[in-house]
Amino acid sequence: MKKKILMIYLPILVILIGLGYFWYHWQTNATIQRATPRQAAKVAKVSAVNFVALGDSLTEGIGDDKNEQGYSGRIAQKVKQTYGVSVTMQNFGLAGDRSDQIRKRLNQNGNIQVAVQHANAIILTVGGNDLQQLLLQNMFSKTPEDLTKTVVRGKQAYQGKLTSLFSDIRRLNAQAPIFIFGNYNPLFVHFPKRTDFNQDVMLFNAVNQKVARHDKASYYVGTFDLTYGQYQTKADRERLVEEFDKSDLGNADFKDIQAVLEDKNNVSNQWISTIDNYHPNHIGYNYMATQLFEYLRKEQVTWLTKH
Repeated sequence: MKKKILMIYLPILVILIGLGYFWYHWQTNATIQRATPRQAAKVAKVSAVNFVALGDSLTEGIGDDKNEQGYSGRIAQKVKQTYGVSVTMQNFGLAGDRSDQIRKRLNQNGNIQVAVQHANAIILTVGGNDLQQLLLQNMFSKTPEDLTKTVVRGKQAYQGKLTSLFSDIRRLNAQAPIFIFGNYNPLFVHFPKRTDFNQDVMLFNAVNQKVARHDKASYYVGTFDLTYGQYQTKADRERLVEEFDKSDLGNADFKDIQAVLEDKNNVSNQWISTIDNYHPNHIGYNYMATQLFEYLRKEQVTWLTKH
C-alpha cells in the first residue's frame, strides 16, 4: 500500500520541485533584469565576468590615439566600474579580416576556442572588410547604381559566411549573448554627395541585424553615426553638401578615395583617425563603447551568469 502511494505521489513531488525551481529561476532573472548594475551583480552572485572580442580592425582598436584598446578596453573598464565586478577581456581582433577569415581563425586557434567556450558575452565586429573588398573590386562600375546592384548581389554571399561564423561560435558556446556591431561609411564627410556609399553600408548592416535576430540570443549594436562625425544633424550635412557643390571635390573616383586615405585633403571627420581617415579615433571608440554598454545594461541578465 505504501509503495502504491509512493508511486502516485512521487511524480507529483518531482513536478512540484521542478515548478518551484523554474519559478525561483524566473523570479531571480526578473530581479536581475530590473536591478541597478551593482545590485544585479550581487543578486546574480557574480564577481567576475569573461568577455571575448572577435573581429577585424575595429576590435583590434586600430586608430585609437589614446591606446585604450579601442572599444574593448573602454567597455571592460566601464563594466568594471559600473557593476563592481572584475572583467577579463580577451581581444582577438585582427585588422583586415573578412567574415570568412575570422571564422577560419576561430576554427584553427585553440586559444580562441577556449576563450569563447568560457565567455559570458561575445562581442563581434564584422562585415566592413567584406564590403570593402566588394566595393574595391567593382570601383570602376559605370554608375553608383551599378555599384549598389553589385553590393545587393554580394550581400547574399556575406550572409552565408556570417551565418556560418555564428554557427561555429554557437557550437562552442550556446548560451552567451553575442553583441554584433554594425558598420559605418568613413568616406561620407569627404564625398557627401555619394549617398550610395551609405546605402551600401546599410545593406550589409541589415545582414548583421538579420543574422542576430535569427540567433535569438544576439543583439545588433548600431554605429552608423560614426559616418557623420561632427555633422550629426540634417542641417549640418546639408551645409557640408553645399560646400562641396562649390568645389571640385566629392566625385569619389579612385584617385579621390586614395587621396582621402592618404590624408591629402582638407576635410576630416572628427570621430575618425586622421592617420588613415578610416578607423575611429578615441572619440569614435568612446561612441562605440557607449553604444555597446547600453545593450549590455539592457540585457544584463543574459551575461551576469556563473561559469
